[in-house]
Amino acid sequence: MGILGGGLAGLALAALLAERGHAVHVYERDRAGGKLRRVTVGGLEFDTGPSLFTFPGVWRAFLARLGEGDPLDLRPLPGGLGVHHTPFGPVPLPVPAGHELEGAWEAYRASVQPVASHMETLLTTPPRLMDPIFRRASAALFRVLGGHLTAEAWVRARRLPPALAHAVRTHALNAGLPPQDAPALYALLPALIAGNVARPARGMGTLLDTLLELGKASGVRVEEGAEIVRVDAGTATLTLIGGEVRRHDLLVSALDPARLATLRGRPVRSPVSRRTVSGVALYAALPESAPLPATSVLPPASFATFRAAVRSGALPPDTLALVHADGPRLAVLLTAPATAAHLGPDHPWVRLQVERVEHTLGVPGLLASARDVVALPPAHYAAGGHPGGAMYGSALPVWRGGPLHPQPYRPAPRLWQVGTGVHPGGGIPAVLGGALIVDTLLAGN
Repeated sequence: MGILGGGLAGLALAALLAERGHAVHVYERDRAGGKLRRVTVGGLEFDTGPSLFTFPGVWRAFLARLGEGDPLDLRPLPGGLGVHHTPFGPVPLPVPAGHELEGAWEAYRASVQPVASHMETLLTTPPRLMDPIFRRASAALFRVLGGHLTAEAWVRARRLPPALAHAVRTHALNAGLPPQDAPALYALLPALIAGNVARPARGMGTLLDTLLELGKASGVRVEEGAEIVRVDAGTATLTLIGGEVRRHDLLVSALDPARLATLRGRPVRSPVSRRTVSGVALYAALPESAPLPATSVLPPASFATFRAAVRSGALPPDTLALVHADGPRLAVLLTAPATAAHLGPDHPWVRLQVERVEHTLGVPGLLASARDVVALPPAHYAAGGHPGGAMYGSALPVWRGGPLHPQPYRPAPRLWQVGTGVHPGGGIPAVLGGALIVDTLLAGN
């Protein structure tokens, strides 16, 4: 079996399939890991890509299917989802006891609670309406959603205090979309994950190490630097950049669906207005520990203005900024439109957003004090085949999100798909859950 793409989704599925006796060959045109990499900045090592571990039960389900113990040593992240610096005041999520928003937070959390026990099912179960387990979980979700399709509509219906509503809206961007375009499910996420956010004790990169080790133990072959230029789904044949042809019994693509379509010789049309967002990741090595909490979140002041900008491909006047501080390591993640732009630390827009972050957090000149800074712009993510660097590929109609999944898992008889472009949003849980889903479907095929 050939797997196209050695990101987390491809590696996770490879380990599952190899454990069931398949001979699995993973093709990766660059280095294994996808968005999860390690970079060295100023002598310090940083893990790029996913920065939080949520819904850890999905990880445990993945390990259980392999019959393995957990080597990650997940530790709760101090402060949960961090302080959200909204235009209406700072909001810590989860909201602590005694805070003025405690009552509103608890009411919001209680309204979401009926679906909490079903989320791992929705993340790991094939979307088949004939399956009573999936049907019960979906029914629980739809009851909580109350007929609202978008995150914006759901938040408005809850009539939350402005500061809390703004913080909740921010998490629509877990789907790569502003709240007006994101499925309503994403408005539930803060209540579902705020009290259960973790990170491996030795960093996120240990997840990549673990997946590679699990695959190797089961005989998975990972071939790095193997760029595929053509895919024939009918014969399950791959052509590599040098002209070599490889044949398999089945193919599984862990690539962005747009890139897969190109490799299959099919037309791809992906206007900026239909893409999920991209980002600029700044990794800075500071001379000493930053006086900041583990996580700080700065949402756009106006989601309407933000939406208009990213849909047109323009840089928004202010954007979502995530700030992760770990001793002398500082990561500033800025949301940008998916235009494959080269936005480095000295770009005027990037400097403006950094100044906003520093002013809001009370640390003027923090990034300028760094010994070294490395930036990963939208052009970096676009190099992986994502249109314009779009984190979750192209956006599809809102009703196709959540448990209905926007892409088919099996687009052709001998071709399957897995990864964030198929089972989008949700970060690591969606990646691992999608691998479990495809493994289940292949086992029953």
